[in-house]
Amino acid sequence: MFDSAEFAALREEYLQGARERAGRLREAVAALREGGHVDLRQLRQEVHKLRGSGGFYGFRALSAAAAAAEDALLMVLDGEQKRDDHALADLVARVVAEIEAATL
Repeated sequence: MFDSAEFAALREEYLQGARERAGRLREAVAALREGGHVDLRQLRQEVHKLRGSGGFYGFRALSAAAAAAEDALLMVLDGEQKRDDHALADLVARVVAEIEAATL
């Protein structure tokens, strides 16, 4: 299945969606770095989707970066960790970098 033409087409479709998601994530990174408003719950949902799907499509580094970002966001949202927008921006920027690497 994973070496079929159908899976290759699905993988390309996934990458197209990931490119679009990267644009939204870049906006969040900029807002976090500039002190703008960012809905952390929505941002967590964005990286959560990449966490699971990245691994399925063979992008383990993307999945790992998304996992690190999601875990940090969950800790902030759950009150287990103080919010640090610059640290969150760095984690989300790593997700964007992995999307870019996957689409080369």
